[in-house]
Amino acid sequence: SFDFSISIVAVGTIFPLVFSVQASFQRREKALAALGTLKSTIFALYLMFKTWDTTGDGKFAQDIQVILNKLVEDIIWYCRTESRTPEISNLVYDGFSTLSLKMKEFVPKAGYSKPGEGGISRMQMYLRDIIHDFESVRAIRDTETPVGLRLFCFALIHISPILLAPYWNHFCDKQSNTELPSQYGCESGYFVGIFYVLIVITLYRVQVELEDPFDGLGADDIKWETWKSQLECMDLYGPEGPTKREEAQNKPYQDVDSTRQQVLMS
Repeated sequence: SFDFSISIVAVGTIFPLVFSVQASFQRREKALAALGTLKSTIFALYLMFKTWDTTGDGKFAQDIQVILNKLVEDIIWYCRTESRTPEISNLVYDGFSTLSLKMKEFVPKAGYSKPGEGGISRMQMYLRDIIHDFESVRAIRDTETPVGLRLFCFALIHISPILLAPYWNHFCDKQSNTELPSQYGCESGYFVGIFYVLIVITLYRVQVELEDPFDGLGADDIKWETWKSQLECMDLYGPEGPTKREEAQNKPYQDVDSTRQQVLMS
């Protein structure tokens, strides 16, 4: 027989789990930061189309909002779906190409003669930022925490309670040899064993939930409905925003969204 400290096994089991949880949490925070930048850039780009249009009819802003909403839906679909076929990501790049062509059409409407001239070049910079932020989110979505570490944690939390069973049994015997009742010693062993298992299982479940923050199923996942809520009604913001939003709430959904559906079908 030999004596060893339980802290060696505890640290060897819990440290990989904590490291894996920390890595998953950092991935989630980076994804949230990239999505926040992506949302702000999309809204800023829409405002450019809305305020720089010299015709004043607002048609370009309506068309671009439909294109941006379709792009947002494709990005969300790409992030949430379990399939990783190239066609899903191609839909997003179709949206980027459509947006670029719409920018080219908008050049004379903004009072410029060619793309890249004056302030219109800022639109191209915003398009680049949108693509950059999407690629940042895509890199996080398509890569995971090290597979070997996750397999090691999975195996360890299932094997370590079995390997530690003799230790907890020895713990019972050790307590029984004291002046304390033997029944109390065995209850202590059960308590230590159960408490240890609860710790490692809880840490493992936290790591599993944080591993994929894009599916929107967990309590700590990305709230996609909240993220896209303002992007779905960008035309309802401005000096008359409260009035427009109040009117929109009193209209049937199909009436509010009829213009957007017509542009998508055309």
